Amino acid sequence: MWPSEIRELCAQFTGRVSVRRERINSQGYRSDGVYFGVGAPLYFIQDDEGIWDGYVRASCRAEAVEIARDRYPVAKIRN
Repeated sequence: MWPSEIRELCAQFTGRVSVRRERINSQGYRSDGVYFGVGAPLYFIQDDEGIWDGYVRASCRAEAVEIARDRYPVAKIRN
């Protein structure tokens, strides 16, 4: 599927989207050994139907939720 098609599906998605913070250590690694680097907090965004998921950096949860709302404007964002 092309990125433009994914964006369109996300824009129409009315289900639930979860936003969760990923814990990384001071060297930038997650507990399973995946490297993300250091910087702003890391968040994982995923919809219930698997249309799109991804990692974003945001200064706080509210900012991560806003990023999710940009991608999923009509979806319900889980708290």
